[in-house]
Amino acid sequence: MKKNISIKLFTFIIMSTLLVSGTYIFYKFYNDSKYTTEHLLEENIQYNLLDIKYFLDKNLKKDNINQLRAYLHNIVYANQIISDMHIIDTEENIIYATDGDSIPYHEKINCTPISNIIETNLFSQKCYTFQIKLFNKLTPYYYRANVYLNSDYLDSLLKDKITKYTIFFIIYIMIFVILFWIIIQKFIIMPLEELRQFAYYSTKIPQPFLIQEFESIRYSLSLTFQRLKQEQEELYKLSTKDPLSGLYNRLSLIEKINWIISKSKRSHAQFALLFLDLDNFKNINDSRGHEFGDEVLKHIATILLSSVRENDIVSRLGGDEFVIVLPDIEDNKAILEVIRRIQSALVEPVEFDNYKYHITCSIGIAIYPKDGTDVTELLKNADIAMYKAKALGKNNFHFFTEHLNTEVQERIKIQRLMHTALDDGNFKLYYQPKVDIQTNKIVGCEALIRLIDPEFGIIPPNKFIFIAEENNFIIPLGEWIIHEAVKQIKAWENTIFQDITISINVSGVQFKDPELLLKLRESIKDIDPSKLDIELTESVLMNDFDEKLQIIQGFKELGLTLSLDDFGTGYSSLSYLKNIPFNTLKIDKSFIDDLENTKDQSFINMIVTIADELGLEVIAEGVENEKQLQYLKKMKCAQYQGYYCSKPLPIEDFEKLFKEHICP
Repeated sequence: MKKNISIKLFTFIIMSTLLVSGTYIFYKFYNDSKYTTEHLLEENIQYNLLDIKYFLDKNLKKDNINQLRAYLHNIVYANQIISDMHIIDTEENIIYATDGDSIPYHEKINCTPISNIIETNLFSQKCYTFQIKLFNKLTPYYYRANVYLNSDYLDSLLKDKITKYTIFFIIYIMIFVILFWIIIQKFIIMPLEELRQFAYYSTKIPQPFLIQEFESIRYSLSLTFQRLKQEQEELYKLSTKDPLSGLYNRLSLIEKINWIISKSKRSHAQFALLFLDLDNFKNINDSRGHEFGDEVLKHIATILLSSVRENDIVSRLGGDEFVIVLPDIEDNKAILEVIRRIQSALVEPVEFDNYKYHITCSIGIAIYPKDGTDVTELLKNADIAMYKAKALGKNNFHFFTEHLNTEVQERIKIQRLMHTALDDGNFKLYYQPKVDIQTNKIVGCEALIRLIDPEFGIIPPNKFIFIAEENNFIIPLGEWIIHEAVKQIKAWENTIFQDITISINVSGVQFKDPELLLKLRESIKDIDPSKLDIELTESVLMNDFDEKLQIIQGFKELGLTLSLDDFGTGYSSLSYLKNIPFNTLKIDKSFIDDLENTKDQSFINMIVTIADELGLEVIAEGVENEKQLQYLKKMKCAQYQGYYCSKPLPIEDFEKLFKEHICP
């Protein structure tokens, strides 16, 4: 792995390299300068020595040295380079010395001939020598002159030059280092530090840099962080907002409610949580498609936002469920005002693709801390109140109460009990006798489901059937009812009960089971199908009539008989009679209750007449007294349920009652 170094270390290395290079250059320059100085001094010395040699060659005689002594002294003293001069005769006697005291010292020094002055190192040389030509008459002879250099002077020249160059070099290096460091600091280290901090904190964007590479990095980082910031904002929006409506999502809602709870605990304030659910929204998706459904949800989100206060919170939990949080409420007035604005805004229909649809919603309300002290409890209780609002007819609102909570707990308990009841044998069929109105003999029965709670006993169907329909449990439960009824018919074959017909109720939800006819066909293959009667209410037939009509015709093709239950309470009874081959009409109990009323008598007369014209039998439900029974006999009703035999019975009691041939 390649090792990185810091910019400071890198700068130190560069500066050290430059310093070493500068030192070398200085050394080279110093040597060159020293050589030049030495060469000039050598020329100067050579010139001076030649002048002295010329003067001595011309003027020195064997016996006039004393006459020249003063002149020679002046020459030596006037020349700083020369410290002493000796003239030596042919017998090696010193006939002249500028400084007599230095003779013993100078005698030990070897002198270099003047002709070799260029080839020697001046600063290491101490003495030069040359010959002085004299004549004795015409015969030449030679003296020798030794010129001793002033080493102190030459050393001072060299030291002065070294000192000057050293000072200059140090000053130059210091200035160079300072300037170099300032430049490095300003244009490299500081930009890199700014880039490092910018890359780490990504807050303040640095000013543009002079160096192109740094500016490119700054610009790239700036663009990168801008893009990252946008992506972070988008991710935050995705994590906190519902992508369809733009409202807060569940996670964000929970966080905000927790914050409001903390705030409300400190200030002892209360707030309201409104749970909204659109009425019949599934029908919109099924009939107009999800695109139209999405437009509806967006429209609802806009309405909710425009209906609340500025500090209120609006959230979409999912599907068609919305939650509004109203902080700092003192009474119900603010809650009712928000609900009023929502309902008023929903009066206007939603229009999309030239199609208008009227939307309503049901609202449940829970108030902190009365109805809950945490998010889960508040949402649960507001949801309970919302379902109560739906049960009251939809397009309504309801405040949570403890009574509602009790109902829900009971509902949850029943739901849990139902899911194990089939396996545990806690569902039972009870049989309500159908009595021939003329002979007072039992001719049939209606099989009614009962749920047995091991702890509290029998639970009537009005407590659990609607729950079974909501969660589609009615489909396996209905299959079990068919199986049990068929099993009972089979058990009665070749007995005194063999002519009894059993009626069972089929729920509208069971029509959603695509295998309903197949299951029926399989169940009744071993019995006389005419002994099984299917009872249908008008409410079952109201939706998707054409699809259900095909299944109902399939019932007839299987040989089953059909009864129209609660006749007269719906909106389209006559059209049902026209299109569906019923065998029996059952007059609803509401008409029997007030037979003394002439209007109700007229209705019964009309129903019996219609049935007679169509060849249908009539059964009266809920007969309670002899007077009602006698009137129905006059009307030629075929059978009745109620009066002495009004109570549904377990199979053992029903068979015992039948053996008596007549209700007691």
